[in-house]
Amino acid sequence: MKKLFTTCLLFILFFFSSSNAQITLSSFATGFSSPVDIKNCGDDRLFIVEQAGYIQIVDTNGNTFPNPFLDIHTRVLSGGERGLLGLAFDPDFKNNKFIYVNYTAQTHGDTRISRFRVSDTNPDSVDANSEQILLTIWQPYSNHNGGHLAFSPKDHYLYIGTGDGGSGGDPGNRAQNVDSLLGKMLRIDVSDTSVAYNIPSDNPLVGGNGRGEIWDIGHRNPWRWSFDRWNGDLWVGDVGQNAWEEVDYQPTTKHGGNYGWRCYEGNGHPYNTAGCQAASAYDAPIYEYANNGAAIVGGYRYRGAKYSNMYGKYFFTDEFTSTYQFRTLEPNGTGGWTATMLGALGRSTVVAFGEDRWGELYCADYGNGGIYRFEGTVCSPVAAINNNDTIYVCDTINPYVLRTPAGNGYHYEWFLDGNAVSNSDNDSLLITQAGTYYVVAGDTSNCTATSAPVLVIYSGLPSVNVTGLDTFYCVYHDQDTLTGTPIGGTFSGPGLFGPANRYFDPAMAGPGDHTITYTFTDFTSGCVNSTTATTHVDLCTGTAMHTFIQHLSLYPNPNTGIFSLEMYMDRTKQLDVTVSDMTGRTVYEELIHAEAGAQSVSINLSQLSKGIYNLKVSGEEGVITKRLIIE
Repeated sequence: MKKLFTTCLLFILFFFSSSNAQITLSSFATGFSSPVDIKNCGDDRLFIVEQAGYIQIVDTNGNTFPNPFLDIHTRVLSGGERGLLGLAFDPDFKNNKFIYVNYTAQTHGDTRISRFRVSDTNPDSVDANSEQILLTIWQPYSNHNGGHLAFSPKDHYLYIGTGDGGSGGDPGNRAQNVDSLLGKMLRIDVSDTSVAYNIPSDNPLVGGNGRGEIWDIGHRNPWRWSFDRWNGDLWVGDVGQNAWEEVDYQPTTKHGGNYGWRCYEGNGHPYNTAGCQAASAYDAPIYEYANNGAAIVGGYRYRGAKYSNMYGKYFFTDEFTSTYQFRTLEPNGTGGWTATMLGALGRSTVVAFGEDRWGELYCADYGNGGIYRFEGTVCSPVAAINNNDTIYVCDTINPYVLRTPAGNGYHYEWFLDGNAVSNSDNDSLLITQAGTYYVVAGDTSNCTATSAPVLVIYSGLPSVNVTGLDTFYCVYHDQDTLTGTPIGGTFSGPGLFGPANRYFDPAMAGPGDHTITYTFTDFTSGCVNSTTATTHVDLCTGTAMHTFIQHLSLYPNPNTGIFSLEMYMDRTKQLDVTVSDMTGRTVYEELIHAEAGAQSVSINLSQLSKGIYNLKVSGEEGVITKRLIIE
């Protein structure tokens, strides 16, 4: 069973290519005790989390402030994989002064997620008495506590990584248990401080089985992970069991996931598959490697402005192993990722990475208490626009902003169709017209770089329309088929079912006023538009059909297919009985001679598949519809 932290040092030299030698580590700050996290709050300070229960502040020159930013060492159970393990600053920290920490509580060794507030009189000190405990998570063992927490730059929710609870092999199968918060990525809304937290309504398990706080399941020990500050993508280094370490990648377009532990580790390698699905049913990592005793330490995707040879690469490492390596992942141009070995870079007990306000990258050496800064090729500023070569602007109501990575003291000049844009010395540009743009970025030593050009196209919103919905229905009316143009969109609203929700059933919608929305996305431009149509559904109890059929029911419903159609007729009548499936296809039809008075007609539908069907009884005076279920 692997430990994440080590208590001795081992320095191993690696040889690597000259291109990799352009990425080095330089000492930035020293003297820390077991540093396990590095964070910034949007200004020039760096905050170093020490496992024993302290947070220290470092200035831009690497000098440590004389007093800790936070001291809760008397509340923290520290040692092994326990301690003060994570720090996050509120997205509105500048105004509300809130910080969030993840630590192991002295009492019972549980994981505690707490909010603190910075002192009103001293911006370099947190009021330790301001603690509000938001969440306590029981820990059955001392290891696999996770520890990291961070706010997404996209949705501004707080994400919390939890390990599977420890021992080895997840003996309680907690990572796959949706009623447990262990072995998960959690996602909560802490913006309302009158309560501990709220659960976002779009979390995957809301309204179903399991804990609503859960975003991902199937993690073993996501010790260190991060959001891409440029686009909000999630990168997770998940510590493996005996054989495989993995990097999990979740773009912002993906809604939660299941990463397979304890069924599998790495890319579908079986571990304990009792009760599990095939490996293909789980989310695979984008990178794996045989661990040989390693413990992966997830890092960050470099989005700083100083080193173009580092830009866009995801940096990570593994802690204390004979094959110790810093590594990077970067896009290979075909939808995959290319891994590059950087070697040890002179360090062997790095357990955390961090960014400063400008996106420059740092790491913490747990063994010697040092903070190190990554450096790339000198005189190589980054000039890159929005990561796309073509940008579609959907409307002129909301102006579009082009941006390039911001550097400390950098200068910028933007160009449109080869002509300089006036007053454009900024890392972003508000645009109001189409054309080809590029930017020239320069650093403080007047080294410059020119971005690749991007084509901006004002595509406009797609024109959408919906037909097939009447303005008025009786509740027993047949279902209608809706048509949306352009084709390929989706309908939403009450009473809809079938592929793309394109069938409207008045009985399913029920009496009242209803709005149906058709939404279409142009997948070339990414522009989205929608339109609505309204209708009213009425009981229509005064129709002629109800005057001669006083009562009509199906019994039993649901059942396996043998139904009794019971009715009371005030006069003899021929009735047409049809049954259709949910696509509108008629699957059964029978003509019934109904006598006056009470009667029961047997309908045998046992030859039909299980599912939901519509039954329609028609006569000259009208129609009555019923919903039936074959199980």
